[in-house]
Amino acid sequence: MGTKVKPVQPTEIKDKKIIKEIIGQIRKPIPPSVEKKLKKNDELIMKFFK
Repeated sequence: MGTKVKPVQPTEIKDKKIIKEIIGQIRKPIPPSVEKKLKKNDELIMKFFK
């Protein structure tokens, strides 16, 4: 009656260059222009909920 579920193995990244690039992108700060845009969008959303 029950279904068997196979365990999923985590993906292994073997290339250290790719790992360093991904970590660099994650740690990169958000540009000020993007922050302004997000803040403007937040204000519009809050305006609609009032």
